[in-house]
Amino acid sequence: MKRKKARKMPRISDWLVMQRPEERGVAIRSQVPLKDLENKITESRDKLEAYLRHIGIRPAGNFFVTYHSFSKKAVDLEAGFLTASKAAGREEIMPVTKRAGLYLTCIHQGARQTIPAVYREMDAWLQDQHFSTTGESEEIYLNENVQEALLVTQILIPILEDVNGE
Repeated sequence: MKRKKARKMPRISDWLVMQRPEERGVAIRSQVPLKDLENKITESRDKLEAYLRHIGIRPAGNFFVTYHSFSKKAVDLEAGFLTASKAAGREEIMPVTKRAGLYLTCIHQGARQTIPAVYREMDAWLQDQHFSTTGESEEIYLNENVQEALLVTQILIPILEDVNGE
C-alpha cells in the first residue's frame, strides 16, 4: 500500500501578534496589472538598490512589499527598503513611513505562489480571534537568490482588536 506524502504547509512559524514601531525608508508605489506583478517587484527592487548605492545609504532591513489593494486584475503596491538615515527620494522613489501598530505575523517558506494559502489561514485565524484588518498586508523577503522552495518570507497584516467580539 502506497502512503500519501504529507503535504508540507508553507507556514513555518506560529502566528504572532506583535507591536511594531514606526519605521522609515524609501519605496516606489505602483499600480500594476496582476500579470506584471513579479516583473514590477523585481524592477522596483533594482531601482531602489541602485538609488541607495548612488546616495551612499545601505538598507537597514530586507526588501519589502506592502500591498495596499490586491485583486485578480490589478495590484496597488509599495516596494521598498528601510533606511537608518533619512533619504529624500528622487523621481518615483519616495520617502515612506511604515506605521506603528499591532500586526499579525508569521514566516512562510516556499515559492511566492504558495503565499496565498497562508493569507487564507490568517483570515480564518483573525476571525476566530476577533480581530479585523485594514485590508493591507506586507511581505518582507528574508532571503533571495535561492531555490524557490527555500525562499523565506515574513508576512505581516496590520490588525485591530474587535472590542465587541463580533
